[in-house]
Amino acid sequence: MLTLEVLVSKLRKELRNAYQSVGDSMVNGGATSYENYKYLLGQAKAYQDIDQVLTDILNPKEERKKEDDRQDNNIVDFGRSSED
Repeated sequence: MLTLEVLVSKLRKELRNAYQSVGDSMVNGGATSYENYKYLLGQAKAYQDIDQVLTDILNPKEERKKEDDRQDNNIVDFGRSSED
């Protein structure tokens, strides 16, 4: 049976892979129209938001600080993190 930490870690890895795929697609011209671009951007934002929720589950002490930081951050960053 998986522990919560292992499950969340595996989910976060899959989310990051999906997020990176969206970013790669956008960089390589995968957005064929403006509507498709907005759709891909929405997917990336959703992956980021879900990853953040999972991070907050594992690290509840940091939740308030990260929530405050997110309020001012409307930028989707496709750079690889040091956690990969």
